[in-house]
Amino acid sequence: EMLEKYRADVEYIDSNRQQRDILRKDKLNLGKRIREALRMAEAREANPALLYVAEMRLQKETPHPIGGENVKTICRRDMKDVLGPLGQWTLYWDRYDEGFFAGGRCSGKGLHVDQVLWSNVGRNYQGYKLVAAWPRGQVSKEVAMEFYDVLFAPPLRPREVEALHKAAKVVLLRPGDVYMFSGGVAHTVICVSQEMCLGVYESFVNLNPFHVDHFLHTADLEGPFFLDSYSMSPRSFRETKDDCLDQLEDAAQHFEKGGLRRVLQETVPVAEAPRSWFQLQLRLLSDDDFLRTLQQHFARAVDLCAGDRYFRRHLLQKVRLASKACGGYGGDVPLRPGQPMDSSSSYSSDMSDVDEKPG
Repeated sequence: EMLEKYRADVEYIDSNRQQRDILRKDKLNLGKRIREALRMAEAREANPALLYVAEMRLQKETPHPIGGENVKTICRRDMKDVLGPLGQWTLYWDRYDEGFFAGGRCSGKGLHVDQVLWSNVGRNYQGYKLVAAWPRGQVSKEVAMEFYDVLFAPPLRPREVEALHKAAKVVLLRPGDVYMFSGGVAHTVICVSQEMCLGVYESFVNLNPFHVDHFLHTADLEGPFFLDSYSMSPRSFRETKDDCLDQLEDAAQHFEKGGLRRVLQETVPVAEAPRSWFQLQLRLLSDDDFLRTLQQHFARAVDLCAGDRYFRRHLLQKVRLASKACGGYGGDVPLRPGQPMDSSSSYSSDMSDVDEKPG
C-alpha cells in the first residue's frame, strides 16, 4: 500500500560517475524500481552506498492541510505557508509536487542546471550535506556541459577539483537548516554525514528584477543559458508561464481589495498554522520600505514579462493597471531581443495555436 501511495526516482552512479535513473520508464512503479535497485546492488552493478531517492511525492493529489489546494507534496507545512498572502507576490511558486530527497553518506545529486531557471527554498531535516553552486551564465554552462549528472563523490578527479575552484559557493547544510539558492545555475549536492540525509525543497521565482530576468532565459535557443538537449523547449515552458500569469493576477487582485495590508487584515489565520507566521507577515507589511520595494519589483517584473511575446499576449488589463499603480509602464515596453518576429519561426509558430485572453 505504501509503495502504491508514493512515486520517486531511485538513482545510482554508473562507471563514468554519472547519475542514472533506475527503470526510468517505470516512474510510477516505486516497488519495481526498489526491487531493481536491490538486484543491481546484489549483482554489483550499482554501489548500494551511492543509491539516492529523489523527487519523492504522492501518486495522487490530496488537499493540502494548510493551503487547501490539491497537491502531491508529502509535506504538511511548506515555506509558502509561512508567507501567507505575501506568497502571492512572487512570479511563481511550486509546492504542488515539491521534491523530497533521501540518501546516505557520499550519495547525492549529480551536477546539473534545473530546466527552469528558478530558485529553490527548502529545509534540511536530517544529516549534513555539501552544496556547490557555480556563477550563472557562461561558467555554469561550461561546467554543466562537461560534468552533467556527475556526482562529485570522493576520491575527486583532477578536473573535478578544478571545477570546484570555479564555484561561487560551497556550503555545508546542517540538520534543521533552511536554505535558498538558484536552481538556474550549475549545482550539485553530496551527503557527508553517517546518518541518512533527508531534505525537501520548493521552487519559486521572486519578483526581484535580476531573478525575473534570469528566469526568462529558460527557453533560450542560444547563448550562455542554452544547454542543448538539457534545456527546456519554448513549448514546455509555456505551462510554467501560464502559472506565472495566474500568480500576477492574484497579486493584482490585492490592489482591487485595497492593497496587501488590507488583505492581510481580512485574512483569517489557518488553525494549523503557528501564530508566529501571522505575526511575521504583519511585521513585514508594517515596514514601509519593504512594501515600497515589493511594489516596485512587481511593476518591474510585469514589464520584464511583457517583453516576452507569450506573456505580452496574455497579461490581463488589471495586471497592467496594477503595474502602473506601482510605478511601472504597465507592460508597454519593447520585446526582449532575440525573439523571432515572423510566423515561419519555430517560436512564433509555437504560439499560433493559443487563444489570447481578454485584456
